[in-house]
Amino acid sequence: MTGPTVLDVADAGTEQTRPTVMEQLAQVMVDEGCEHLFTLMGAGNLWLIHHLDRLHGVPVHHLRHENGAIGAADGYARSTGRVGWATVTQGPGFTNTITALLTASRGRTPMVLIVSDTSNLDPLRFPFAGGVQALRPELLLDPLGIDSVRAAGADAGAVLRTAARRALAESRTIVFVMPAGLDKLEADPLPAETGGATATAAAVDPEEVRAAVDAIGASSRPVLLAGRGVLEAAAASEVLRLADLLGARVATSMPASGALGEHPAVIGPFGGFSIGATESIIAASDCVIAIGASLNLFQTRKGEFVAGRTIVRVDLRPSAVEGATTVPVQGDARVATAALADEVERRLGAGTTFGQRDALPSDLLPPVGDDVSANGLIDPRMLALEFERVLPRSRRVFIDNGHFGAFPALYLSHTSPRSLIWMPDFGAVGSSLAASYASAVAEPATQSVLFIGDCGLYLTLGDLETAVRERVPLLVVCMNDGAAGSELAHMKDWSVPPEQAIFGYADLAAVAVGMGAQGELIEETAQLAGALASWNRSEGPLLLDCHISRAVRSPIYDHV
Repeated sequence: MTGPTVLDVADAGTEQTRPTVMEQLAQVMVDEGCEHLFTLMGAGNLWLIHHLDRLHGVPVHHLRHENGAIGAADGYARSTGRVGWATVTQGPGFTNTITALLTASRGRTPMVLIVSDTSNLDPLRFPFAGGVQALRPELLLDPLGIDSVRAAGADAGAVLRTAARRALAESRTIVFVMPAGLDKLEADPLPAETGGATATAAAVDPEEVRAAVDAIGASSRPVLLAGRGVLEAAAASEVLRLADLLGARVATSMPASGALGEHPAVIGPFGGFSIGATESIIAASDCVIAIGASLNLFQTRKGEFVAGRTIVRVDLRPSAVEGATTVPVQGDARVATAALADEVERRLGAGTTFGQRDALPSDLLPPVGDDVSANGLIDPRMLALEFERVLPRSRRVFIDNGHFGAFPALYLSHTSPRSLIWMPDFGAVGSSLAASYASAVAEPATQSVLFIGDCGLYLTLGDLETAVRERVPLLVVCMNDGAAGSELAHMKDWSVPPEQAIFGYADLAAVAVGMGAQGELIEETAQLAGALASWNRSEGPLLLDCHISRAVRSPIYDHV
């Protein structure tokens, strides 16, 4: 948001025969699938917002901070698989987006941010917009590696159309920069559609497929890892077919949680969140068939889960894995996995054997241990288990960043695609309130649930107001440990006195009620069912302020 500024610098007296650039931009947005726009309005984007609303009836959602507008568009895209749309104004409106924008870009979210730029204005004529607020967005975007495109003027519609299509096709966040002065400028006609052939996945090299199956056949305990590429390529059925043919178990990356449903081969998360039986199965493997997975340091647990193994890597760009023998299979996750399964099936028909699954433990849930709930402070493991019991099966769980996050990630089941959304891509606390709000906007019939720490909630309370104003049925669960939980864990590990990380427990439910939300203070797990039963979803969000014990250490802090 910015102060009063006049940006209408074109000649208003010129008769209009074609749509203005802003009118055309609104039309392009609708044509490219914009069903919701998330924004904090300023002088630089108000005409665009006006046209999108008045000419097309697209719902415009006004957040209270630009970071929230970007987070909402990010969450919308991660929830739906469609392009998320956001717009902010120039200068400080743009710089306020950087944390959420970098989160989206690193997370490969298909998103378009439309931002105004007043650096082309004469500061003598426009001392505020062209002077005080002048900043070329590329000065920040380029060093951060965030993609951007710039309109020259009347060509803006064509530039935006191309950007939107790239964002979807390449799963990419793109910033569209529009210079000041487009409000009354006539738009160039959009280039005619070429009507080119629909892109199809490239065929997989048969030699790579045979080499991969040779490597799998030489192993005794293969494990499959299904990554985000499986979700994006709709490859779940082929992954499970391959697992069944091999008699192998399948773990998933965190972004792919739920992508394989409740198939008996699925054993849970691969990486830092692998504990209990899941950890044992992965640790005993001698071959990992990684399909559409990044194999980053968190996913491989700093290399522990790939070291010394054969890695059959199915990816569009299957780079070598350090410390392992890499057998690449280049291709789309669905097409390449189908080719592997076909080759395995052919060899099985010729008498080759690939082994059978070992019996699974009766319970794949991570070990819980003794309940340490006491004096109005809940064991976070018990809290997560109770939420598993009382929440509807049809749900989408968002987990914000922080020490608490492992508990809902590990002790709640995630059994459908996009049923768990975690946004660790920049490690920013408070990244998920706006994102979960947008999920509830996009698909209100599926219960969106946010687990967030007290620090993250304090950072982004303004986003709750938008959910209140729009009566969005979002469930916010504050895992309130009255402290900076991650720092507290580090201080204990490093023998640093912990008092600087302890702030005390506030009644955040009362704060939420003061903002117009429904709220309940939760000090025992037995309160949860009643609190949910009394929630009037038609009246907007519910915040449950769950006071949790600091005595339980997150298991993933041994691996980060």
